[in-house]
Amino acid sequence: MRLDRKLLLIAPTIVLVCVVAGMLYAAAELHVLAAVGDSWQARNDFVAAVERGEKPLAEHQAIDLLHYAFEVEAKRTAAIVAMRDLLIVLGGIGAASCIVLAFGVRAVPREHWPRLSLGRRPAP
Repeated sequence: MRLDRKLLLIAPTIVLVCVVAGMLYAAAELHVLAAVGDSWQARNDFVAAVERGEKPLAEHQAIDLLHYAFEVEAKRTAAIVAMRDLLIVLGGIGAASCIVLAFGVRAVPREHWPRLSLGRRPAP
């Protein structure tokens, strides 16, 4: 069975579409991750109120708060590392697809390409 030349163009194009979708997904997830920082002021105000003695906080509650903060920071760091790795892999796949597309385009004979007249009259 002979490999169709159009497949050389269609398959990498589909892969590139998936890569772009993956990059958009990663960007959306990074936006959600960054949006968590919007509540930083409220958390900082709570800690400041505890520091001033306006709100009570027991020692075990403070320790639980620290453990929670460390756990959140560890998960956030892991998520950022995973997103970075995903973007690196998607970038590599996208580059490979572009290379395959370049070779695929070169493999298709010129006679199959559409002819653009750009205002010129076609030959009779």
